[in-house]
Order: sequence, then structure tokens, then C-alpha cells
Amino acid sequence: MSPRTDSKIRLAPRGVAGLWLAALGSVVLILALCTSSARAGTWTLVSCTQPDGHPAPTDGWSTSATGAVGPYSGDTNTCAQGGDLSAVTSGEAPQGAYEGPEWVFTAPAGSTIAGGSITATLTSPHGQAWLGTPSGSYDSADVLANCQYNAACGQSGTLSGAFPITHVGGTNLYAVAVCVGPYEGATSCPATGGLDAGIYVSSATIALATGATPAASGFGGTLLSPNAQGTQELTFLASDPGGPGVYLVTAQIDGKTVYSGTPDNNEGRCIPIGATVGTLMFDHSQPCRASESVDLPINTATLANGQHTLKVTVKDAAENASVVYDGTITTLQPSNNSLGALPGPGTSASLGRGLGQPNGIAASEGARLRLGQHGRLTRSFAKRALRIPGRLVNVQGQPIAGATLDLLQQTGGSPSLKLIGHAKTSATGTFLASTPAGPSRTIEVAYRAFSSDGAYTATGRITESVQAGVLLAISPQRTSSEGAITLTGRVLGSVPPQGVSVALLVHYRGKWEPFRTPRTDAAGHFTVVYQFEGARGRFPFRAEVPPSQADFSFTRGLSGVVDVSTN
Repeated sequence: MSPRTDSKIRLAPRGVAGLWLAALGSVVLILALCTSSARAGTWTLVSCTQPDGHPAPTDGWSTSATGAVGPYSGDTNTCAQGGDLSAVTSGEAPQGAYEGPEWVFTAPAGSTIAGGSITATLTSPHGQAWLGTPSGSYDSADVLANCQYNAACGQSGTLSGAFPITHVGGTNLYAVAVCVGPYEGATSCPATGGLDAGIYVSSATIALATGATPAASGFGGTLLSPNAQGTQELTFLASDPGGPGVYLVTAQIDGKTVYSGTPDNNEGRCIPIGATVGTLMFDHSQPCRASESVDLPINTATLANGQHTLKVTVKDAAENASVVYDGTITTLQPSNNSLGALPGPGTSASLGRGLGQPNGIAASEGARLRLGQHGRLTRSFAKRALRIPGRLVNVQGQPIAGATLDLLQQTGGSPSLKLIGHAKTSATGTFLASTPAGPSRTIEVAYRAFSSDGAYTATGRITESVQAGVLLAISPQRTSSEGAITLTGRVLGSVPPQGVSVALLVHYRGKWEPFRTPRTDAAGHFTVVYQFEGARGRFPFRAEVPPSQADFSFTRGLSGVVDVSTN
């Protein structure tokens, strides 16, 4: 980065207002264009703070500077502690004019910035703070948000908000804080004893466009052998060169989906933390694995004997999709499977057992599957995956090693269990099944003893109740006995389009009393202004999300308590 010249930086107040208002006036049009063109080949990277309020990584962000960084000035990263990315030019000592620290975001290789927004606070008592893209030039083609000493800037010289990324197509974002000399042409800024300029990025949702094309090679497995029967394997290497990684693999036989899932969640990085403007949101710059070996167990027991079409599709995290296999297979089921279609996953019927390939060493129709979790589980809202340990043994109590287990779940809005993944038993018969964090649901781990079995030999089931997550903030937390406070908050997780109801409570005369019941927007946000009427003392507030709300499969959730004092 090179220092900005005075002619570029020092704009008259009216000029700055014109620049900023013009940008705001174009937001609606530009966002509409981004929405229509950013669905395919686009994903969203979340930085510093997740939508649910938890800390997020800061992949892609690095420190830089415009010119030199003077004494007491610099940049810090406190996102992991719930803070922000800050760049501050101090007034405690003289600084070089138009110089200071900055944060720069660089898009992953092969991607360009396609939209999104940056939530930040800018302040500039004796300087300038600004956000820009695609280049680091201070002009109307790059500046997204601006705050400078000689122009009106927000409230009390501070500008805060979620600023849309309206200049698209570049690979860098800039968050800059520089001091400005006392007069045009000055080469230094004198000590002021306070702050010259500061910028604080608390979160960013950056839409990234990529033209990556998923691919696959090395197809093999028993499913491709002639006359497949029961459950057989399909193996191949899936890849996404230059893209955000393999997110979804779908296999279809005769047009019917027989497998659809994420073959490897990359230690949780490949689990979306939400969706926005039709794109999936992740919090790592390489959310899913660039390549991975895929091993799919495909149950053919319900197929008629003969030839069938097989189509395999690989989709990456940006929802670029490729058909990587389009061919045929043949099946020949055992004679005792002539009963027609057999029960699917989650049923308990016992038709058609006893033939086909054994599922694991010491496979047994009398297998017992034990889970290391209680049958009923209550958890608070969390992004963490639920890990279910267990053990599979045969009727003699010997371990069944190398067996493939199905992992299924049923949520409140689903009429039946849905296959969401697999687990493999070890040499001792133990396993660890991992399910992505989610709402209240039923989870089932299931085992078929033989590939031709149309029903499960052994199952273990957990009913998981998940409490709603809700955050609450109040400002100010100290006011007069007739003062007003603003309560803002957010309900976490997947909120339905109509929002959810939130009960706001105050602890008064020994009990929690509801005083307002707002409904959130589709993103889970709510804001309420409360006016005191002469009460003095300390008043605890909290938010409650009632259970049993339409399209919101969570149990009752409570926020932390926020105290307000009046005098």
C-alpha cells in the first residue's frame, strides 16, 4: 500500500456526504443484481463473529499499513474473545500524516468478492477511517464507508452499522485508519492526547464467487460388478480443484436418490453455519476438503433384477455441481427376496434376512447395538456436533469389526427418519457416530447384518431436546428513574421466515415478570425500547424463547441476565 496523497484524502464536508449518499442510493439496485447472479458458484465466508453471536475465525485477514505505523498505533485481533479486528492511529504521540495501520482481507485463490456486508464502527476525531474494495484507493469507486475529521460522521463523530459490499469483482477488502495533518500539505500529525482515528470490524459476511468445477475419478467397488445384490459399495476420489471443497455427493439409481450427504465434514468446517441470499455460509476459507476418498454403501435390495441407471453428482460448497458418473449397473437379488419392495430405513420389519455379503467380521442376525448415551438427552443451543459412542457385538458378545452403520435423524417437520451419514466399527466393535448440531430431533444408529437385508438387525435411538439460543444486550445499563433503555437481541439457529416470539422479562418483587413480547425478523433480530416510570434500584432483565412455535423445533431457551441500575 502507498500513502494517500492529500488531494485524495482531504475532501470537503459536502463532497464526502455526496460520495456516501451516492453509495447508499445505489445499494438497493446493486444488491438486487448480486441476488440474481450470485446463487450458482457463490458461497459466503463469515469472519470474526458468527450469525449466532459465537466467535468465528478470521481466515483471509492480515495486518498491513498505509505508510508507517507510529508510536502507540497498531492493529489487534480479539475476535476469538468476542471482540473485533481493530486498527487504531493514536494521538498520544506525533504520527506521519496520512499514515496508519489497516486490516486487509484477501479472497481465497480463484475466488472474487461478490457481495455481502461488513459490520464495523469508524471514528476519526483527527483523521480518517474507511472501508473499501476492490482497491486500496480512497475514491468513490472503492470506498464503502467513510468517517473523517472535517465532515459529519454518524453520532458524536462515530459511524456504526452493517455496510453492504457494493463494489464487487475484486479480491481484497481494506479497513484503514490514518491521521490527517492540521493543514493541507502537512507531513505530520501533532500529538492530541487522544485518538486520531480508529476502525473496528466486529463481523463480516463476504460472498465469494468461484468458477471451480467439481470432479471425480477412480470409480470402483462391488456396486459396479455384474449382478449386484443387497448393500454394495461404490468408491471413487472426489475433488474440487481451486474451489471451497467437496460439500455434497448424490447418487441416484433410475432417477431415485439412494444417497445424498457430505462424505467428510472436515472436522466440522464443512457444516454450514447458516445461509444468506441463497448461498451457504461457512467460517473457514477452505471449508470442505479439496479432495477426498468416497466410499458409499448403496442398498440395492429393493431393486428389480436387471439393468439400472446410476448417476453420481458432486457439488462443492459454492454449489457448483458436476455429474461425475453416468452409467449402468445390473442387479440379481437372492430368490428369497421375491417378495417385492422391502421396508426402508427406520422400519422394524424382518423380511428378507440372511443372504448377501456379511456386514462386518462376525456379522450376526442376533447383533446387539449399545449406545454410550442416555436415550433422552437435553442440550443447550450449540454449533458443536453431537458425538454418539457405542459398541456392536454379536449374539455371543464378540465384537463385530469393520461394519458400516447408518446414521438417521427425524426432526419435528419431517414425517420419517432420513439418512444423514455413516459410522464404522473398530476392531473392538466400538464406533463414534457424529451428527451435525441441530434442533430437537430423534437420532437413530442402525445396523444391517447382511447386504440383502431390507430391514435393520439392530438399532439404537436417542431423543435429543435442544434449548433455543437467545442473546440479549441493553443500552444504557445505567439511567435515571424515568429514563429509557433499548433492548436488542437475537434468537440463534434456523429461524422461520415469519420469525419467532420472544418474551422479555424483568425481575421485580421477587419474580420474573413479562413486560413485552416482540416477534423477531427472519434473521432472529428484535429491538424494544422500555421506559422506566420512577422506579429506582437494580433491575435484572432477560429474554425467553417459548417452546412449541411453528417451524421452530427447539425447546424453551433463556438468555443471560443483564442488570440495569436507575437512580
